[in-house]
Order: sequence, then C-alpha cells, then structure tokens
Amino acid sequence: MKKELIELRVNGRLHEVAVEPCALLLDVLRQDLQLTGSKRGCDDSSCGACTVLVDGVAMMSCTLLAASSESQAITTIEGVSEHGCLAAIQKAYGDWGGAQCGFCTPGFIMTVKSLLAENPDPSESDVRAALSSNLCRCTGYNQMYAAIRSAIAAERDGAVLSEWTRIFEPDSRSLLDIWAFETDYCEWQALFAWLQKNYHVTYFEDDKLKALPSLAEIWERSKAATQLLRIDLEGCSVNAHFFSVNEIEMDILPEDIDSERKAQSVFEFVSGIAKLLNKEVILAPEYGSADQAQLKAIAFCTVDPAGVLSLRKSSRETFR
Repeated sequence: MKKELIELRVNGRLHEVAVEPCALLLDVLRQDLQLTGSKRGCDDSSCGACTVLVDGVAMMSCTLLAASSESQAITTIEGVSEHGCLAAIQKAYGDWGGAQCGFCTPGFIMTVKSLLAENPDPSESDVRAALSSNLCRCTGYNQMYAAIRSAIAAERDGAVLSEWTRIFEPDSRSLLDIWAFETDYCEWQALFAWLQKNYHVTYFEDDKLKALPSLAEIWERSKAATQLLRIDLEGCSVNAHFFSVNEIEMDILPEDIDSERKAQSVFEFVSGIAKLLNKEVILAPEYGSADQAQLKAIAFCTVDPAGVLSLRKSSRETFR
C-alpha cells in the first residue's frame, strides 16, 4: 500500500513520517518514532495500555489512525516529565508502589493526566470512573488510588506555591495570620512540643526575652503579661500569641517572605500544624475579627487535616 507523508506533533516536537493510510498511531509511535512507552495490550480498546493524550484528551492509540492525528498535539508517557524531573503523578506511582510489572502503567498515568487537566480536584468516584477504561492484570488498585491521591495533593500544593507572590506580597507591610479554631489545652500542648522539637523558638514577655517556661506557666503568666513565642523558619519567622486556649493565632510579616523558598517553608509549617492537630488551618490577611466563617471567606489559602493546601480566590485588593 502506498505510503503518505504526514506531520505529527508529539511531545512538543514536529515529526515528518511516511505512513500507510491504515497505519495505527500506536505503531507509528513505537516503530517510526521509537517511543515505546505506549503498550499494545489488546488491539480493541479494552485495556488502555496504549493511552496517549490527543489535544489533552485521553485516547486509545491502538485503534486510532495516525493520519487522523495530524495538526493535533500528541503527548505520550515520554512527554509527561517536567523540566527533566518526574511529574507529580510519576513520582507518586514510585513512592506508593502503584506499579508492579509496569506494562499498563503508562496508560494509567496518561488517563490520570487527562483527568487532572479537566478536574484538578476529583473525588474518589471521579478517579474510579476515569480509570474504568484501564486494566491492570498483576496487582490490585489500592496502591494506584493512593498514588493518585498523593499526586493530586502535590499538584494542589504546587498551585499554591506558584502564587506565593500574590499571597504574601512582600511589599504590602500588612500582617498575615495563621488560624486554627476549636482547639483545647491538649492541642496547644501538642503544638508547643512539636514547635520545640522541629524549630528554634524564643520566648518574650512584654517584649523582653525570657527563658522558655512550660506551657502551664505561660498560661498562668498570661494574666499579668503579654507573651510571644517566635518560631524561626527558613529566613523568616512566625509569632505565636497566647490569647485564647480555644484558638491558635500566629502572625507572619510578608516583607520577610521575599523568595519562593521562604514561602515554601511557611507552607510546610502551616501544613505541619494541620496534620499535627488533624484539623483545618487558615492563612488569611490580618482582620479585626476572629470569626471563623469570616476569616475562611477572606483566606488566601486553607490547609486540610491531611496537610494539603488549597488556593482561595481572595486578593489583597479586597482589603485596601
């Protein structure tokens, strides 16, 4: 059969290949372009091992004509890595043991990439529905679901970090507050121990540096003095106040957050608190009220009990 010259854009590169009109995209990728990550498992779109993205949509390349994919952007497993590093979903599969023999893994990863591009925060049922088109013959699916949940969390954390300048605005000179609500003395005690174990902390009473007392002594002295616990992060600090046992409130000076690394250290700190206390933590602009609903409504980001950050739509313009 006479071959035709076609152009395929694969993983951002343009390839000119001579193919028969009936040539399948999977064969052209594997044989002509030597991109062997996509696998042939069934030849009838039953297993999903050949899944690639065509203009961002997950497609089975074992039943897709190569000629029909001209002028479209094709992404294979070889094009998933980001800046020479593993993408979040690839790393998560390795961390959580989401693959055994690995034959079906490229197809699963491409399906997940398509899902997350369309829905960055899918529910468990959304994930299961999307993966119903892919089959694994040698393992259970629990590790895969764990890997996907981990990847989703990493993507969300990355989205928050990418907005660090909008959240902190180093030149704003207005405070940001970290809030955890509905706390009790035991949770304060757990936080106090965690801070001493993981960070360098200093204690002040009425702006005077003092030796760090026990938590019980801090609360006893609060009747006569204003206390402050300063926690040193990476190149910046957080100030913890002892106003109420029922809520935890800490201050951050945005002018201290002048790099992505410093912003990341704050996000890691806030995430650590959420996981320690097993409750939501809010990062919000300084506000005259400690009302939980109001603060959540104006928050720049929130952290769930698993330590996963979520970006909120609030902007400092609202408070100027």
